Amino acid sequence: MFVADADMQLDCLRQGDILQGIPFPLLDATKLSILGQIRADGSNPSPVLVPTTHVHRSDAGYYWAQLPVKLAFAVVISNCCEVEPRHGKLLQPAFMVARLIPIKESIRRDADKLSSLRANKDPRSDAPGYIDYFYVESHPKLDGKDWMVDYSQVVSIPNSEFPGILTKKMVQMTIRSRVKFKIKLAVYYGRIEDEEAADARPEAW
Repeated sequence: MFVADADMQLDCLRQGDILQGIPFPLLDATKLSILGQIRADGSNPSPVLVPTTHVHRSDAGYYWAQLPVKLAFAVVISNCCEVEPRHGKLLQPAFMVARLIPIKESIRRDADKLSSLRANKDPRSDAPGYIDYFYVESHPKLDGKDWMVDYSQVVSIPNSEFPGILTKKMVQMTIRSRVKFKIKLAVYYGRIEDEEAADARPEAW
């Protein structure tokens, strides 16, 4: 599933690369705290707080906030051409990663389900298996255990993190594994629903 350490491309990112220590936020509005500054008007007994703003890319509509985060392994889901550096920089403003999560106990306890997950079946087949998960083999750099990629848990990382993000690159997929990974990814996000099938035919366009 992975290339040898000596064959890893350490000067760039590739789709399917697994990174360590990526913060995944829990975007739960009930657990979100907006940071503020005390309004200088002598408010008593409780101060009136004004949200603390932040300017990003000339947009002043950002606020400082606190929310739970978890550092996790993550796999690059952006296409290789989008994370290919040009003159030491990424041209795209950001790239996407999906979180690796422990294999669910309900899957581990069922031999057929676990076998199906590990097979990473072609989702375009008659027996597609798991479409929303991609099995990742164990590796010493991945805590020595196997994982699964959850395509629904994604975050965007700004290009300003490059090239520093390269220090978080743990493993690189082989071409065969990368192709299987991207096929499942494409089907998960782009599969046609039954009610869309008729209008999805080219002759219907």
